[in-house]
Amino acid sequence: MAINTIIFDFDGTLASSLEGIHDCFQEALSRFGYAKPTADEVRLTVGLTLEDSVRILTKNQCDGPQLEKVVDCYRALYTEKGRAMATLFPGAKAALLSIRKMGLRIVLVSNKSHRGLCHLAEHLGIAADVDAMHGVENGSFRKPDARLYTETIAPQLPEPRGHRVLMVGDAESDLLFAKNAGLRSCWASYGYGDQAACKGLGPEFILTDIAELPGLLQSISG
Repeated sequence: MAINTIIFDFDGTLASSLEGIHDCFQEALSRFGYAKPTADEVRLTVGLTLEDSVRILTKNQCDGPQLEKVVDCYRALYTEKGRAMATLFPGAKAALLSIRKMGLRIVLVSNKSHRGLCHLAEHLGIAADVDAMHGVENGSFRKPDARLYTETIAPQLPEPRGHRVLMVGDAESDLLFAKNAGLRSCWASYGYGDQAACKGLGPEFILTDIAELPGLLQSISG
């Protein structure tokens, strides 16, 4: 049966956000006396929660109450300036519009805060192009937990069987989420994920450019 729903990751799949994320992590961590991370170090944490990202970037030196302060500082910086630095990948907007014309449902998921995800979608002009958005809120499930799909997304779908749902993402957490939830998977190889790790998870499809997705979906349906 043909795919009827596309679940998109955000960072590294639809949007190029590394510059802003890197800038804000550098400033937030340096304010608390930690070394400024390189862009490559930050790249490997994109898709993780902010808490896990800070732990990794500080080599587990930051935890407890100070971890909360660093995360709060990063969020404030990202709201102030990082969000404005995000841009859609070339072809992302057109791909979303083409997929909508095919009659498929589009869901946007991220391990960002739900509020932050919604603001970014509005800022980049794609909020009206998706049917639902799911970021992280207190007590909510996050990738790669299958319950994000089974308990949050699936109940909102008219036909939620996994083989009719395609997860499109650039990172390990996206592909693991698809595997855990029994969804079909498409790896956005142009994004921020570790190449070897993502290939090792055996995605069913691979994109080298987001603009390729509408054609791929047509070939699957055909």
